[in-house]
Amino acid sequence: MKKIIFILLLAPLFSLGQEKLSLKNVLNISDKDSFLKEVIENGYSEGNSTKDKIYYGKGMSKDKTLATDWAEYTLTNGEFYFEQGDLTSARKRAKDGACYYDLIVSDIKNQCQHVKVMVHDSKKNGEVNFSTYQCSGAKFKGNIGFAQIDGNGVIQEFPAH
Repeated sequence: MKKIIFILLLAPLFSLGQEKLSLKNVLNISDKDSFLKEVIENGYSEGNSTKDKIYYGKGMSKDKTLATDWAEYTLTNGEFYFEQGDLTSARKRAKDGACYYDLIVSDIKNQCQHVKVMVHDSKKNGEVNFSTYQCSGAKFKGNIGFAQIDGNGVIQEFPAH
């Protein structure tokens, strides 16, 4: 009986450590507060945010400059992205060989309407082509796109202009 009670008490703790970002999480983001809700509830820790951008990461170093995964929200235009680092390793660790980036991309392709290839320009990566989609039920106004950059998987929101 004690073992059963012990297992019942620990089961919720084990499930907390298994947060996995999904397309539903991404589509629920409409503003800063909903972004913060999703990253906090999916096991991200606050990084070195600035007055312009909010940074969160998983597997973050003590000085908050390195992480295995990143999430960023730009305060000026509401743009956000999620980056899963080292897809090769992430796929090896995944039970079925599909990391959360792969699952989100699959869901985007199956549930959303392809729009076009869009270019995102950043200081870190320069110009990157993203395949973008319009998803019904998205709480943000714009498109969602995905690309692989230097072995990392990026899910990027493109705000409507």
